[in-house]
Amino acid sequence: MPFISENMLEEALVAAVKNPAAAPNFYRLLLESDLLVMGTVEGQDTGGAAFTLEPGGRLALVTGEKSDGQKFLPVFSSLTRMQAYVKQEAKYLAVNGRALLETTRGAPLVLNPGSDYGKELSPAEVGQLLDAPVQQEPRLVKTIMGEADYPVALVNALTALFQARPDVQTAWMIQVTFADRGMQPHPLVGIETSGDMASLVQQIQRIAESVVPGMEFDVQRVDRNNPLGMTDALLQAEPFYTNRSAAPGRLLN
Repeated sequence: MPFISENMLEEALVAAVKNPAAAPNFYRLLLESDLLVMGTVEGQDTGGAAFTLEPGGRLALVTGEKSDGQKFLPVFSSLTRMQAYVKQEAKYLAVNGRALLETTRGAPLVLNPGSDYGKELSPAEVGQLLDAPVQQEPRLVKTIMGEADYPVALVNALTALFQARPDVQTAWMIQVTFADRGMQPHPLVGIETSGDMASLVQQIQRIAESVVPGMEFDVQRVDRNNPLGMTDALLQAEPFYTNRSAAPGRLLN
């Protein structure tokens, strides 16, 4: 099964594998994003839910074992990566990356074990990440595009696609510039949907390749209840697509 990025962390992971210069952005997002880990919180029924670990709280986490007998903590960048690894039903937690690494400091970690895109982190590497000064990556966000920047062909193609998918409620587009990409501006498409994001991204990639081949753009799921990544900036822009038949005020679960 091809690896289709489902969030900004996975996009950054793929970029870092292909270009080492993009690694700083990946490590930053690794600490900022929620990671999935198999296990439970002592005294709480939080399986599958995001949560805040209270002071003194303890995690009971499931470990993996390599062929040489070395144990490691498997962590995942999305539910799809975890489902591909876990062969039976298991409880899992969504934990902020920095908080998880702090809590498990000293343990070797493997991000997305068995996946085409992953990363092994030794205790020393984890320590370097956690102890490094926190830096904000420079980025420029333009919520309004000029006529010269507006990708009309892409917008028209996406609008036609979304009209055929009732699960898509709203779509936005802003222009973003990331320091690790040579400060080259490109569109970011935000999509509010109740459907399968992976299949939607596949369709978008196929359409874009036929309509605007070679054009660089990013796609992010927008969840108003869990505003990660560039959600706040996207919500400030005027939507380029709205499903008029969707129930007003409908939010993602």
